[in-house]
Amino acid sequence: MPTRKQRRRAEKGRRHEYETVWVDSEGNELEEPPEEATVATRDNGRPKPKPKAQQQQRGGRAMREPPKPSWSRAAKRSLVLGVAVFVFFYLFGAKNSSDRMLSALGIAALYVTLFVPFTYAIDRMTRGRWERRQEGASGRKREDVKKR
Repeated sequence: MPTRKQRRRAEKGRRHEYETVWVDSEGNELEEPPEEATVATRDNGRPKPKPKAQQQQRGGRAMREPPKPSWSRAAKRSLVLGVAVFVFFYLFGAKNSSDRMLSALGIAALYVTLFVPFTYAIDRMTRGRWERRQEGASGRKREDVKKR
């Protein structure tokens, strides 16, 4: 059952009268549609939708190539996180502790140490998934060509 919005759109489409004009290659108007147009129409008179090219992402945009994973990039990212963690634990840590800076530094060092391999693994996984998608898309195109 169509929603209210869908019904309103359908009514609007019926309300506005329009006429389909067929033009040949020379620019002259034709009384009857060309043969290829009659083949391409459905029972209800609407033209068949063109097959869409396979999209890389749900949003319709092609997925950009992720950079190759590197330890230096992972270390830089983890240093940024380490600074943020240090500031957070230094400002919001125990106020009465005399070694507040040391404890914040220790926690930040722990986060940096754990975050470097974690970030590298995520980058590797992302790159591998992208490469598999690229191989799968090119493999499908090759199969389509073989079938024809």
